[in-house]
Amino acid sequence: MSYHWDFTIGKRETLDFYLSLVLRRWRGGIAGFGAVGALASLLYSIQAGVSLPAQVGLAAVGAAVFALLVTLWLVLSTHLKVKEQLRRSGRESYIQEIEISGFGIRVTVGKDKARLAFENLAQVRETGKAFYLFLSGAHAWILPKAQMEDPEEESAQLRKLFTTVLERKKLHLKR
Repeated sequence: MSYHWDFTIGKRETLDFYLSLVLRRWRGGIAGFGAVGALASLLYSIQAGVSLPAQVGLAAVGAAVFALLVTLWLVLSTHLKVKEQLRRSGRESYIQEIEISGFGIRVTVGKDKARLAFENLAQVRETGKAFYLFLSGAHAWILPKAQMEDPEEESAQLRKLFTTVLERKKLHLKR
C-alpha cells in the first residue's frame, strides 16, 4: 500500500496548523479565563442585588464573554505571527511532495528531502481540515484534506494505515 500526494502548503494551511497548536495548548487557560469571567459577573450581580436565576445567567454570560475574548486574542495574535513568519521567509507557499508506504514516510520540499520511519513519528493528529504528522511537539508535515482527490476515502485509508503501523498512544484520529 503506497500513497503519493503533492500538497501546496500556503498561508491557510500554515495558519490552521498553528491555530490548532495554540488552541490545544491554551484550552486550560481559556477555561480559566472563563471561570474568572463567571466569578467577576457573579460577584458584580450579588453586589447589585440581582435575583439568583439572573446571577446564574450573568455568570454564564461572563464566562462565555471572557473565554471568547481570550480565544479571539489568541486567533488574532497567531494570525499576525504566521503572517510575519511568512513575510520573513520570503515565500507565501511551497509544494510538499509526500509518499507514505509500508516503509515509512518520504517528503520532498524543493531540493530538501526527508525520510522517516513510522516509529520515529511523535504523533499523528487528524482535524477536520488536515492530518498532521508530527516530527516533534511543534513541527509537523501537513496533509490538507481539501487538496486530496477523494478526502473521505483517502482519510479512511490513512486512518487504517496509521492504526496498523503506529502505537495507539501516538494516534489522535477522527472516528
